[in-house]
Amino acid sequence: MEETILQAIVKAQARPAKAILATIIRTEGSTPRDLGTQMLVMDTGQTIGTIGGGTAEKLITNRALALLTSNEEIYVEIFHQAINLESHTDKFSVCGATIDVLLEPIQDKNFWQFLQDLLNRGKDSVLVTSLIPPYSRSIFDTNGNLLLGQPQNELVLSAIKRQEIISGKPAEVIGNSEEYRWFVDPVKKTERLLILGAGHVAREVAFYAKALDFQVSVIDDRPTFALPELFSCAQSVICSDFADGIKRYEPNRDTYVVIATRSHPTDAECLKEVLNFPTKYVGMLGSTKKIAAIVNFLREKGYSSQALASLKAPIGLDINAQTPSEIAISILAEIISVKRSLSSPQ
Repeated sequence: MEETILQAIVKAQARPAKAILATIIRTEGSTPRDLGTQMLVMDTGQTIGTIGGGTAEKLITNRALALLTSNEEIYVEIFHQAINLESHTDKFSVCGATIDVLLEPIQDKNFWQFLQDLLNRGKDSVLVTSLIPPYSRSIFDTNGNLLLGQPQNELVLSAIKRQEIISGKPAEVIGNSEEYRWFVDPVKKTERLLILGAGHVAREVAFYAKALDFQVSVIDDRPTFALPELFSCAQSVICSDFADGIKRYEPNRDTYVVIATRSHPTDAECLKEVLNFPTKYVGMLGSTKKIAAIVNFLREKGYSSQALASLKAPIGLDINAQTPSEIAISILAEIISVKRSLSSPQ
């Protein structure tokens, strides 16, 4: 579960407003979104997130709204939707695909608030939903301990499986019988993007990254560049020495780092400090010659070839980018590629 969906659920309950959480729990054929993708449908018709768009999403949204506006009690249900020529008037539609979507009314305020509190405290957790009526829901920690909800006694996850789920593997359905089947979903903190440097490329990266739901932070040691008004899409803009700023920021395994400072020495300073933290991605802007010089310098300082091998440099996909906007798009395209490869089933 993405943090943005969880936040939307908690906000809806605070109003209060009725809502249904739609989750893809099975896919077959060529579908636009993967298993585990979620969308929140409000009783006003507003949706947060998308499970693929098009006619299929419209039909699923309509079903959720029918449940929300009914005078009868709302129950959990699994909605089967074919994505084929028969269900579209568009002759260019993709045929042969189907999805199953779990439609869950959002009712237990304490449950979702507890889950968000865990996330706010940086505690990894796993949301487990039984796919057999009455569709009980539970929260487990990474050691398999029940934190809230039903015990799900028949579900046994090995330590390896729990670690796979928490470390970025996608949501999955475990079990395949009429008696036991669960949707197992890691609860994920919003991924962070740390931009080191506040020049033209950095501004464009921050601008486009916001639309990709990254939590953006920028660090630069120049007061005339590290200005919040130049980075309206960033959560924080920090004016600081790079090494000190990185230490205070504390990159973690949910952090992508873009190094784009004004000079070779400050790039080297940033890379040296960032390599002391676990990250999902580190990329550095610059020519091949400049990067080779910095890598050789750090190797002489004792950094291992294995640590330096994680560096993506020159940064970005090769699309012959020239302008700051084009370079930013190439950088974010590479980050998306890394992000999706980490979350794809092996």
